[in-house]
Amino acid sequence: MKVFHNARFWHNSTFENDVKAILTHDGKIVALLTELPESTQDYDFVDLKGNYVYPGFIDTHTHSFEGGLYSLMIDLGGARSLQDVFDLIAEGKRDKGKFIFAWNFDELKIAEGRFPTRAELDSIVSDKNLVLRRIDGHSCLINSFACSNILSQTGNILSADEVFRGFDNDRAVHWFHNNIEPELILKAYHAASQIALKGGFSTIHTMVGDANMSIGHYSLLQEHLADFGVDFVLYPQSFNIEAALEVGAQRIGGCILADGSLGSYSAALYEPYRGHSINGNLYQTDAYWYDFITRAHQNNLQVGVHCIGDRAITQINNVYMALANSDFKDLRHQLIHCELTDDALINHIKASGAVPVMQPMFDRLWGGESGFYAKVLGQERAKHMNRFATMLSRGIKITGSSDWYITELNIVASLAAAMNHHNPAEALTAAQAIDIYTKNAAWLSHDEDVKGQLLPDMMADFTVMNYDLKKPGADNKVVATIKAGKLLYGNL
Repeated sequence: MKVFHNARFWHNSTFENDVKAILTHDGKIVALLTELPESTQDYDFVDLKGNYVYPGFIDTHTHSFEGGLYSLMIDLGGARSLQDVFDLIAEGKRDKGKFIFAWNFDELKIAEGRFPTRAELDSIVSDKNLVLRRIDGHSCLINSFACSNILSQTGNILSADEVFRGFDNDRAVHWFHNNIEPELILKAYHAASQIALKGGFSTIHTMVGDANMSIGHYSLLQEHLADFGVDFVLYPQSFNIEAALEVGAQRIGGCILADGSLGSYSAALYEPYRGHSINGNLYQTDAYWYDFITRAHQNNLQVGVHCIGDRAITQINNVYMALANSDFKDLRHQLIHCELTDDALINHIKASGAVPVMQPMFDRLWGGESGFYAKVLGQERAKHMNRFATMLSRGIKITGSSDWYITELNIVASLAAAMNHHNPAEALTAAQAIDIYTKNAAWLSHDEDVKGQLLPDMMADFTVMNYDLKKPGADNKVVATIKAGKLLYGNL
């Protein structure tokens, strides 16, 4: 048995409690101790060095394959000119094999304010497959070599536009992903696991599949789940219900798209984008979603759908509402992102029982009076973005996530973002912020009896940090991540 001691433990939503240590055995919590055992002979004592212990944090929406893979590839996040982009790709293409991923590109931070041209990419990489992905994942550019290979191997004729959006973006990127060898796929997940542990997470939900009819390497990953440090909660990211059932999945979806993104002007809104006549795209009809979600529901699959704009959120929530009224099941269907919501729509979500799976870092990066949301929506509509506190106050059980690789997999940054929303009315308390990444997150995957709290019979999953979230200091960090009683990150 192990005794974790010399720390403050988050219990009953506070560190102000009588817990002096946690006794664990075989990866589970046996008891919360108010005093240390008098005998040391039968116990292995783990000194937590006066730090603060939280339940193992859970991220409820990641693209861990892409995040892990791209961590091994070329990060364009620091580029401030096209020449920076070209230099990073030229340097980074070495030893990357025949598939090269350049990611985290943001034309809004580039002096030229545009994507490169295909000819410019070809001048850097002409004999390997190269894809350049926008930061939101909803736009990409590929070189001519890759275009030719996609056409010859799939017969798909891609858009004449050099920058791919919507379905062409998805088809191009998933062609890259689907052609990677199993060894690199598993290497990507091992990298993702290490990044998650370093970021303070013991469990992460991850999307697997092409967001169309393939569940991709789901079975390969399923076979190797015990090999990773973190727990991966798997989503067959596909419309293929039969394939999901065949592999024994409990859920389906993820970033199967009801709409696109604000950055690509493809998130579906009721009112046009600021300064434009367009209001985004609904990617499927109402009838399509009703049929798909209903069939999944009838087969007891939890459904998650990407919906950012108010028009797309309403479209998906209408189906959830219909099923809640006609065939209620405690499946906890998800509205992934669920960013733009007025009061009426929030009330509608409450009535349907849907679960918004939300990303505090989106507000940190794009909120504020002069932020990206205000630029594309106007300041009034921007106030209706990411309404964490309002949803919780109305009894909606939201969960927290990063959408990694879109934002960093870092619990310190995510909690700070949740508590420091640009709109003070939507900021969360420390306890609320912790809950959306622990209790609520465990509940989402029907794991509330084994994860999310420091209680007997729960998994001994702990995130050790050097600060009390209610009293943050200047150097807040994750000190250690303990999974099933084992120290997997940190040096205690």
